[in-house]
Amino acid sequence: MPDASDLEALTDEIAAKLTAAGVVYGHGTDNARDEALRLITGVLRGGTLTGEAHAELEHLLDRRIRERLPVPYLTGEAWLHGLRFEVPAGVMIPRSPIAGVLADGIAPWLADEPQRVLDLCCGTGALGILAAHVFEGASVDLVDDDPDALVAARRNVQIGDVSERVEVHASDLFEALVGRRYDLILCNPPYVPTAELDAAPLEFGHEPRHGLDGGGDGLAVWRRVVAGVDQHLAPGGVLIGETGNVSTAFDAAFPELQAVWLAVADSAVQAGGDFGVFVVSAALRERLAGKRL
Repeated sequence: MPDASDLEALTDEIAAKLTAAGVVYGHGTDNARDEALRLITGVLRGGTLTGEAHAELEHLLDRRIRERLPVPYLTGEAWLHGLRFEVPAGVMIPRSPIAGVLADGIAPWLADEPQRVLDLCCGTGALGILAAHVFEGASVDLVDDDPDALVAARRNVQIGDVSERVEVHASDLFEALVGRRYDLILCNPPYVPTAELDAAPLEFGHEPRHGLDGGGDGLAVWRRVVAGVDQHLAPGGVLIGETGNVSTAFDAAFPELQAVWLAVADSAVQAGGDFGVFVVSAALRERLAGKRL
């Protein structure tokens, strides 16, 4: 490998090896160069390329290619809109385009900054923690039913220095949230159709299947979320969700939600022609319902 002072050459060399190996991206990067940079920065952590770091890079690059392990599992970290999150093996890797919507402050869907926020199916807690940074006066609940995810979320709350305003709950969706209502609910549940997941590249097989598998049509978990969301959405509240490439099926299954599909900067267009991220506004639904009377 080239000298550490030539980061460009180092990045180019690793990127070329990744390209030649035909690895698949999609865990925070969508190209070989960005993937190479994530690997390099994850090893160096601001340091220099010592002999030990050089050997570690070579070792992790070999594993990335040979085992098809996503880079966040190799380096133990992922980045989302400038925030670093620890990602242990067996926990979903954060990369949701909902982060891009959060970074814009949910404008224009929320009239006021939310006081209570829920990150449902939180995984590492990335979206909820990002929300806590965007909305500095908000209290945030992180919810998941995966014990490993809950451990990771609690760790990331500490790293993000938001423990005074963020709580982590073990819950099967809304089960442990009786009586709680939120101005903003974020939800990135499993939504990949089972057959599609069965045929997915090897990289995705390293993530927990229960964090991806949305059943036959991808909407099995979404049906349960939709059935309970109105009991937990405050008046004037907003639901922001992710569906990937099953947005058309989502609209067909839940026309009553009046979902509005959002354009998200720096995100990939899905098979349905949108970005797979929607917003449901309680106020908008009420106005539309009034017009239909």
